Amino acid sequence: MRSKSFFSGRVLIVGCALLTLIAAGALRWYWHSPRPNIILVTFDTTRADRIGAYGYDQGLTTAFDDFASRGVLFEQAYAPCPITLPSHATMLTGLYPPEHDLRVNGSGKLASEIPFLPEILKEHGYDTGAFIAAAPVLGSQFGLDRGFDTYDDDPARLSARKRPYGGERRDGEEVVDLALAWLKERTSKPFFCWIHLYDAHGPYDPYADIYEQRFEENPYDAGVAWEIRQFDRVNAFLKDRQLDSNTMVVVAGDHGEGLDDHGEHEHGMLVYNTTLHVPFVFACPQYCQPGTRVSNAVSLVDLMPTLLDILKIPTPEHISGRSLLPALKGQDIESRDCYAEAELPYFLNRWCPLRAVISDRWKYIQTTRPELYDLEEDPGELTNLMGTADDESQKLQTLLGDMEESFRRTHAENVQLSEQDVANLQSLGYVSGGTSAQDEDVATTDEELIDVKDMIPFVAKFEEAKHIASGDKLEEAIAMLQEVAEATDDFPMSDMRLGDLLAEAGRHEEAVAMYRSVLARRPDFAQAQFTLGRILAEQGQYDQVETHFREFIKSNPYDAAGHFELAKVLTQLRKFDESVLEFRETLRLEPKMVAAYVSLGRLLATLQRPGEAVVYLERAVEYDQDNVAAHENLMMVLAQTGQLERAIQIGKQAVTLSPSSFETRFNMGLMLIEDEQYQDGILQLREAQSIRPDDPRPAQHIRPAEEAMRTGGR
Repeated sequence: MRSKSFFSGRVLIVGCALLTLIAAGALRWYWHSPRPNIILVTFDTTRADRIGAYGYDQGLTTAFDDFASRGVLFEQAYAPCPITLPSHATMLTGLYPPEHDLRVNGSGKLASEIPFLPEILKEHGYDTGAFIAAAPVLGSQFGLDRGFDTYDDDPARLSARKRPYGGERRDGEEVVDLALAWLKERTSKPFFCWIHLYDAHGPYDPYADIYEQRFEENPYDAGVAWEIRQFDRVNAFLKDRQLDSNTMVVVAGDHGEGLDDHGEHEHGMLVYNTTLHVPFVFACPQYCQPGTRVSNAVSLVDLMPTLLDILKIPTPEHISGRSLLPALKGQDIESRDCYAEAELPYFLNRWCPLRAVISDRWKYIQTTRPELYDLEEDPGELTNLMGTADDESQKLQTLLGDMEESFRRTHAENVQLSEQDVANLQSLGYVSGGTSAQDEDVATTDEELIDVKDMIPFVAKFEEAKHIASGDKLEEAIAMLQEVAEATDDFPMSDMRLGDLLAEAGRHEEAVAMYRSVLARRPDFAQAQFTLGRILAEQGQYDQVETHFREFIKSNPYDAAGHFELAKVLTQLRKFDESVLEFRETLRLEPKMVAAYVSLGRLLATLQRPGEAVVYLERAVEYDQDNVAAHENLMMVLAQTGQLERAIQIGKQAVTLSPSSFETRFNMGLMLIEDEQYQDGILQLREAQSIRPDDPRPAQHIRPAEEAMRTGGR
């Protein structure tokens, strides 16, 4: 720290320098940031052992390795679960998944009462921005946008890079472009910027246009290389802006990837280190001892308390993580056991959920057939020591039970997912409308529950089919899932996906049979109720459909699409009062659903309630000025209520939007004639006649209109 006399002697110089910088428009952020800036970069689906700094020699990770050498690398860092949303929630809350209750992608919204890192930083003067590569799993609807001034998860701005197949995702280049644009605008406050990169996630892209044939055999490594290349742009930006000395950069993998180790190709079902061991590095000259490597086991749950400790901000009253600041300074830290889980097996298929506790040396996995591994002697977790190391297994079982008892559990809030949200999650194999083991108080040692290990061969086939189905191999994917269905009755999620693909292929009878088979085993699969209802509705079997949509709504009372589909079915069943109520509930839940406004307006007009109908149809036009059905129906209802001038105005817009519509032209012609605009009316009727020459109605009105025009009309 400089002395007082030093500053006294330099006041004039510093003052002049500041004026010069202001005049040049280049005032550096660090003059205004006594606290460090923070950049959190999360590498989705990134295994630690596929990075050079962790011992891998076949990748292209030099930029990350150099970064790690300037900071503190945690050699044994573990994700709390092998799936995206729960793991990120843990990083930003300092709580394990049973505590924040986001156990599976798409299953809930973070409870508002849980203290949240971005919100805390915003309250302490930080500008906050997040830039998300995969909206289907980390969209704002799941509650992680809380406290962010900017939460850019817009799926509309997807990269032009063409991937072989896969769900909605942004290329890392685009994500970093957006983040850097935001960072360039920070001029006074310290900032917290979260950058989420998804390039290593399956399906893998070899990036042949970038790396040629280098990663043809290992396309996963190409995704890792590409995300690191984008991360290096962030470091270059910080250096160029002279922000690197006052910015804490944290890189964390949210989980790893199976890559066929233990038979798991992707992630989510098992809790081996292939999917739990992640890269975890902190770098900032002020707070980190460069070149430090920490061998103790740590968890991503430690991220939030570490950052708050660095900033000298009090941690929330209850938190499961601990500060790693002493380790960042090069000091020894005590080992602490880490918790991990996989809830997805139970949520999707009612297989036994997995719970694990990990120490520096040992790992215990609680499931139908428990597992114990000595990580020092067996880092690949190939030899299960249950039954041969009884003292250690008993100790870890007790420890796991104590950890679970210590959790302060909350309940996630209900999340409203659009149809597109559900479709995107299903394309990734994540959502089915199930419930968690915690909700049903299921013991993870229940011998009646299927052990995931026994189902992994089927999971691998399911994952392969999932990816090729979104390409041009739909029938091949169907055949693969049919093989799974023939081999086992215990994989309802695979059968559910098979039903979806059969429906997509137009094989509706087979799809209906598959959905009914799934619901016979898993009546809680609400999405099967919804999709089956839609197919039956298309077939006109409305008496059966109502039950399916009501069952769906019972499980998803806040789902606007469910209420909308039920309302349409009730209309067909002539249960009009109930239908009106369901349409109104739809609009309460989704106030901008144009189709619901149009349908309700049309129904009210049919019920001879045109005054009410006008209100809803006007709203539909307000929200979607190009919606043909809204304009056509509004035109007719306005005419019914005597608002002819306004009806004609809307009718002209309808004709512009749909010039080839017979009904629009015909009705427009009649209204113009009624308003004594005979010439324009005849013109519209002749256009209608040309569209449908065999329809006699236009001619029936043209003749009297021509006669009226000859006797003095317009």
